[in-house]
Amino acid sequence: MKKFVFTFLFLSLPIIIFANDKLQIAKEFIMNLSAGNFKMAESMYDEAMMTALPLGKTQAIWNQVESQAGKFQSIEGVNISNVQNYTVFVFTVSFSKALLDVTVTIDQNSKVAGLFFKPAMPTYSIPSYVNQSKFKVEKVTIGNDLKVPAEITIPEGKGPFPAVILIPGSGPENMNESIGPNRPFEDIADGLSTNGIIVLRYDKSTYVYPKAFQNGDIPVNLENEYFKDALDGINFLRIQNYVGKIFVLGHSEGGYLAPAIAKMSGDISGIIMLAAPARNLQDVTIDQLEYLISLSNSATEISKMKSIIVQLEDVNKHTLKESDIVMGAPVSYYYELEKYNPVDILKTLDIPTLIMQGGKDYQVTEKDFDIFKVAFSKDKNYTFKWYPDLYHLFIQWNGTPSPDEYLVEGHVDVNVIDEISTWIKSNL
Repeated sequence: MKKFVFTFLFLSLPIIIFANDKLQIAKEFIMNLSAGNFKMAESMYDEAMMTALPLGKTQAIWNQVESQAGKFQSIEGVNISNVQNYTVFVFTVSFSKALLDVTVTIDQNSKVAGLFFKPAMPTYSIPSYVNQSKFKVEKVTIGNDLKVPAEITIPEGKGPFPAVILIPGSGPENMNESIGPNRPFEDIADGLSTNGIIVLRYDKSTYVYPKAFQNGDIPVNLENEYFKDALDGINFLRIQNYVGKIFVLGHSEGGYLAPAIAKMSGDISGIIMLAAPARNLQDVTIDQLEYLISLSNSATEISKMKSIIVQLEDVNKHTLKESDIVMGAPVSYYYELEKYNPVDILKTLDIPTLIMQGGKDYQVTEKDFDIFKVAFSKDKNYTFKWYPDLYHLFIQWNGTPSPDEYLVEGHVDVNVIDEISTWIKSNL
């Protein structure tokens, strides 16, 4: 079986050329270096850089970097600042042997005015709304046959406290839902525990046992990717004497499946769905790809994305075998998901449900949010929250929605943390 890599966070097309802003120019410069297009990279210099790095010297510098750090792998994140008339981008870049901070300075004429390499420094910072003195963190293990590591954040005090289990998005997610410099689940856990709520989060089995999923020892299906881990976590919470009512919070595909998890587990006090699709996987992903195509000016990448769309349409037509692979997942996985509808499951439940959506999210969009609203807006159990300036991770984004947003460090918006905290406490 090919590697199971599918994710709603569709970031497997790193060379897509998006809006012609300074961030894209800086990224394009690094990608030219990594591809060996040194003449193209040098053409992006301002006059001072052309003098400091005459033709051929850029290649020598890059070769020296790769001789020490290994081959270029990917851009993991970026920090952006403004110094006088310059915009400074500090990219965290993964090489095969090391992580480096690559600083690219862009002048007001959109020319490269500086280039500097140094060992990468940790980029994650504690959100301003987190007070670590108000809770403790314990490392635990959940599960029986397939154990996974987890962390539980417990408020200071006697308890019992309300508890939330966090259900990650698709693919091999760790307990923080780490992507680039961002850790949205760590933000949520620490933010809620600052407000007196227990949070349990875990590494998914697909993250802990990647080889077993890749070679077929563990079949790729909803039970193994989602239900086992989530139900093990809920069972762990139930036997803790400091835990009161239990809530399920799911993000992206985790939000999509949260109603099923709540129904399977029973005795759940509420569901929180963040950026949850209401439609099947293929249709949501096709919309993502069509949006990315509208932003791209790379014929090669547009062709790749159109090819994937054709594959997903074939999934919809049921013309593919269950063993075929589409976007890293077996077609059987898509066929299993087709039988599931979160709206239908929610109609069988009678528990409080909070549905939250960001307006800058191009992966799960207002189209899905509106499906839930049409179905449940008149039901007193349901609360809907719309955040115009937040993207898929519920972090603020001021630009055009694109994969670039995942490179920039940010934190889950404080209003999201406050809303979840208030909603949970109102349903105790």
